[in-house]
Amino acid sequence: MFKFASSSNSSSKLSSSSSEFSIPKPEPVQVLDNHIINLICEELQFETYMALDQQLRTSSHLAARQGLLSFGLSSKAFLEPALNVLWRILSSVDPLLSVLPETTIVEGKKMLVKQIAPKSWDRLRFYTSRVQTFDQRILSEKEESSIHTSVYARLGQLQPIFPALSEFHPTISISVSNSLMFFLSRTINTASLPAFFPHAKSSKDVEEGIDFGPSLSILAWKSPGIQTLYLESDARYTGFSASITCFNNLKSLRIVRLSHYDSDFINGIASLQKLSYLNLTLPDNASFDVSDINGGFSTLNTLRISGSPGEIHKILKLVSTSTLSELRLTCNLHSVWEENRTGMPDLTRCLDRFSSLTVLEVSSISEIDLNLFDAQFLWLLFSPILRSSLLRKLAYELPLFLTDQRAAEMAVAWPHIESLSLTSETWGEGIPPIESLRHFAEHCPRLESLEFPVRVNFVVDLKPPSPPPPTLFMHPLRNFRCILYDDVKSPAIVALHLYQIFPGLKWADGPGSGWSEVQSTLNAFHFLSKQDRQLLE
Repeated sequence: MFKFASSSNSSSKLSSSSSEFSIPKPEPVQVLDNHIINLICEELQFETYMALDQQLRTSSHLAARQGLLSFGLSSKAFLEPALNVLWRILSSVDPLLSVLPETTIVEGKKMLVKQIAPKSWDRLRFYTSRVQTFDQRILSEKEESSIHTSVYARLGQLQPIFPALSEFHPTISISVSNSLMFFLSRTINTASLPAFFPHAKSSKDVEEGIDFGPSLSILAWKSPGIQTLYLESDARYTGFSASITCFNNLKSLRIVRLSHYDSDFINGIASLQKLSYLNLTLPDNASFDVSDINGGFSTLNTLRISGSPGEIHKILKLVSTSTLSELRLTCNLHSVWEENRTGMPDLTRCLDRFSSLTVLEVSSISEIDLNLFDAQFLWLLFSPILRSSLLRKLAYELPLFLTDQRAAEMAVAWPHIESLSLTSETWGEGIPPIESLRHFAEHCPRLESLEFPVRVNFVVDLKPPSPPPPTLFMHPLRNFRCILYDDVKSPAIVALHLYQIFPGLKWADGPGSGWSEVQSTLNAFHFLSKQDRQLLE
């Protein structure tokens, strides 16, 4: 006989057993933070941009763009961040035409023949409101010619084509046509007129005879709030001064060599009250009258200028001595050094006027014939730089005759120097010994990178010099490059000298042979030093 328990007893047992072996409830799914979603999409920004370049893009760039699109379509939470990145940068309006059913192709060119329907306008604004940069610098000629010029007027008939556009780099065809105004809005803060095309074989013939003056005037009228402007065409900009003064918020201006300069060209630039960065290429055969300019360039912080020494000197005399902190000079010197004795001294002597100068680069685009008799004159050109005591970076490419004493003067003059590069030509007795580097170890406690000419070979049949006493602190110098083309015949001795002077030096090289052996020996010194420290611990 079987005896069954009552229902109450059985239910109590079941409840007790279920409490002992209860299955945990699943935790609620955590919602992915919007900030993390944005970071994921932003990580693919560069690859999606490179996918627009038909000449340089790779399969990985295309895969990244396709992957970002798939990521956005996988969830509503991902769609907006993904679309913002995908549409942030465009190089053509072709993607816009692909979402409009009114687009037709006539004789190989895409056009908008039919009236754009209201629903199509809504679809168009859904995408154009996301575009922040219209950059045609990566556009090929084939891509540019596939769009009929009438398209721009149709897309911009109600408002600017891209209402939230902040950066604008158009082709020459757009820059000089009525299509330009359909892109312009007050939201633009960076623009080129026209954009520089790295893929173009030669744009000089195309630009010859073109006047970008009217286009610059339209740009100033429609987008007066531009803060960064690049004028990179070898063409005319008629009325430049009148137009440039309309950019009241302009902070950065780059102008390459123009084919024509108005008489008030410099006056217009000098009048910009907020200009902090200027990159200017001056013509070889033009002379500017700056006698009537007073108080110009009062806010200039960075100046990069190229031209003859005399014309560069004229501009420097206008610049405020208390605001300029970065100066890069590219001098178009005469191949015969005697011809440079008139303009160069005035140019270099005026450098010590700038009390706040922290970065200075001086180079030349000309080959110069020199001899030993020029040595003292070359040092006189260089010596005014010694009075710029706040320099943190110096790159000097003009010829220079150096000695151990002059190396000491340099080290004492620049206690804040972090990067020093003297890549100029030197010769004979103008090459200081390797021991001269100790001056920089003693007087330049912030120096991290050094390019300097030193003698790395020693007199045959003589005992090589003893290494200098070791530096008693870990100097921050990490990179040293000897600019001489001499081969290193005693790598171990050179490495020992460098290690004793700069115990923290990681990389040492030069254009001559033997520097790989110097580097290997230097690595061995660091390894042994590390072993010694571990034993002491």
